[in-house]
Amino acid sequence: MALDFKVLQKVKGNPSTEVAADRRLKINPGQDYAYDMPKELIYTINHQFPLESLFNQEGETNEDFLIKQGKTFMNLLIREADSDAFRDRTADMIECVAQQTGIRFPHVFERYVELGILNLRPRDAWTVTEATTKTLKVRNFNCSIGKMFAEKGLDNCHIFCQAANQVAAEKAGLNLKMSSSKGLDGNGLCEQVFRIPQAGG
Repeated sequence: MALDFKVLQKVKGNPSTEVAADRRLKINPGQDYAYDMPKELIYTINHQFPLESLFNQEGETNEDFLIKQGKTFMNLLIREADSDAFRDRTADMIECVAQQTGIRFPHVFERYVELGILNLRPRDAWTVTEATTKTLKVRNFNCSIGKMFAEKGLDNCHIFCQAANQVAAEKAGLNLKMSSSKGLDGNGLCEQVFRIPQAGG
């Protein structure tokens, strides 16, 4: 007879999917850590770099301007996210694991990519569709940047993202191949793909 785990969960004393608070592994007992990104980081980044920064004072943009702004944005984000005021336990653990294993991709790089999305466009719906030591794919379902560009009849928003992500890769000490694809109707669907170059490739 097969056991129904859901039924077992309802029986008092049986394990559930949640680890009891007194049974959780603690590195430093009695010490609580903040793992979530502080919302104040979003306010700080948006104050210094609002989405409108992707266009000049005349409301125009071009490839060189987007590259410059992408680099400016990611340098700002890295400076703030890694500062004493905003660096969280997640960042510390990611770096600790990278130091111990020698593996920096995708996790060290991915942190900056995710922070970039969360801080510049916190209402976007997105997900990581693949994360291995060779490939990282991040899909955005309603990219605010893509929609804003589509409204202006522009199709070059990926230049900003790639420039920003190049700075993140350099910060993580990685040489990556980057590509992007997006929906044709300006609906904000896009996917960024990052790969570790293969030997001889």
